[in-house]
Amino acid sequence: IVAHYYGKPADHAYFTGCSTGGREAMLMAQRYPTYFDGIVSGAPAMRTGHSNLALRFMATTYNQIAPRDESGKPVTAQALSDRDRKLVLDSFMNTCDADDGLKDGMLFNPIGCRFNPEALVCKGAKEEGCLSAQQAAAIRKAFAGPKDSKGNQVYPGFLYDSGVATAQGIPGVLRSPSPPGPPIQSLEMDVDAEARTADSDPQAILTDTASWTNLNTFSGRGGKLIFFHGVSDAWFSALDTVGYYEKVGRDNGGPEKVREWSRLFLVPGMGHCSGGEGALDTFDMLSAVVEWVEKGTAPDSIKATSRALPGRSRPLCPHPQHAHYKGHGDPQDAASFECR
Repeated sequence: IVAHYYGKPADHAYFTGCSTGGREAMLMAQRYPTYFDGIVSGAPAMRTGHSNLALRFMATTYNQIAPRDESGKPVTAQALSDRDRKLVLDSFMNTCDADDGLKDGMLFNPIGCRFNPEALVCKGAKEEGCLSAQQAAAIRKAFAGPKDSKGNQVYPGFLYDSGVATAQGIPGVLRSPSPPGPPIQSLEMDVDAEARTADSDPQAILTDTASWTNLNTFSGRGGKLIFFHGVSDAWFSALDTVGYYEKVGRDNGGPEKVREWSRLFLVPGMGHCSGGEGALDTFDMLSAVVEWVEKGTAPDSIKATSRALPGRSRPLCPHPQHAHYKGHGDPQDAASFECR
């Protein structure tokens, strides 16, 4: 159709998608590496069975401390009160917000954030302004992610970020999100058995993309690949995409070599693919990959803005860098930040 209408074939082809679309983007880079010149893969659902396992693990963890209804079933949403969630959110923001040079309600260095919810445990009985020991332990366990009986990480944990208490869209990690389907009401979970089921799922073998890291056919013909992932995504952990990207570096000549054709951008505050209370979730990854393919201009940063915070912008930086305030200039303007 293109060749007929324009009288010549297309000069370039691009693919962009998020979630399942992000997984499809990876399938293109892996299995059909000659189809597209540039690919944008957002929050790729590379291991759906394992991410759903992690959601069940979170729900079960919160169920163990939740109050019971009249029939004895756990009321998962009440494992933490709104005040408890605000306490945790305010505490780790106070601990880590300024790590990027500016205390602005955004964590641009979430991987570097060191926060222990057990520091908030009440010295006596549970009261407002502190957590019970059971609550703190449940939060730590939920964020750490599921491990099998031998201590092996089955799915990565989740980062502390400004959107983990959100009730919008897919609830944040502090709101005990669960996979699609009936509410999770169990109090125990056999992680080993569920991991075996996820590993052997025929659908996963057909469509999951996390184990295929050799992308030399795609990169060797000049292909460019951009990843992005919301740090507050509670459905698919941003750390899973970080882990995959680092494996790609390992298997394709080292991280510096891979930076020549692929980059990963983490988006603070953003949930699954978009949204998030105050998140800077408006950015143009497609133009960035087009510029990279057609002009050779690699994206050293990508400007992000927010409909919820008019006038505020920040640079998104390629992993492992993060945006850091220069110490001078308008703190609302991306130009006042640099990638470190």
